[in-house]
Amino acid sequence: MCTLTYLPLRNGYIFTHNRDERKDRPSSQDFRKKELEDQTIYYPEDLEAHGTWFAFSNRGTAACILNGGSKPHQRKARYRKSRGLVVIESFDFPTPDTFYQQYNFEGIEPFTLLIYSGSQLVQIIHNEDDTHLKMLDTASQYIWSSTTLYTKEVRDKRKKWFINWLSRKPLINPENTRNFHTSTGDGDTENDLIMSRWGILKTVSLTQVAVKENQAALYYNDMVNHSLAEESLRLEE
Repeated sequence: MCTLTYLPLRNGYIFTHNRDERKDRPSSQDFRKKELEDQTIYYPEDLEAHGTWFAFSNRGTAACILNGGSKPHQRKARYRKSRGLVVIESFDFPTPDTFYQQYNFEGIEPFTLLIYSGSQLVQIIHNEDDTHLKMLDTASQYIWSSTTLYTKEVRDKRKKWFINWLSRKPLINPENTRNFHTSTGDGDTENDLIMSRWGILKTVSLTQVAVKENQAALYYNDMVNHSLAEESLRLEE
């Protein structure tokens, strides 16, 4: 249950992710590292299921997930694995298309996964009865909101906020993008970008990667524990 934006930069991009979750669901307060054969993955860890909502590698690949596919679904009592593990396991494949073709999506709750890899922006939507891949224009701006938490009406309203913000021609940089993610709304605390519902669900963190040429800046603000983690990486070829 999240909000995600993608903004292109000259020779780079920015992914920014608001995680909307149970406020008592534990998470790491820093970036974890996982060493694979040819890359290192950085991600904040969900300490309940040991997956993540946002991961980035020193090869310049980013993967971000939102709960829910293209339509609302009835949640089952049990699934084969957490969606957060899908994010980490996507890095085991050489390309997003290979991941899409070879990964076993059966028994996983619906999700929307965005992957930037090799100058391609890919959207994979997994529903209960189908999974499909779509190539997106890397020169366009996008906002996504979780279908499990936000109605189509609310998702459309949030797109208008995003379009209106862009129409004011802000300087597109990491700080201004984080300000959009933390200050946008119309006073409806259940649906503003920083949200809170029923004393249970809230925006618990903001995670971001800004890539420009061969440099990447990672940012993770845990709003529950009031902690901040940052990493600066030089990307490898």
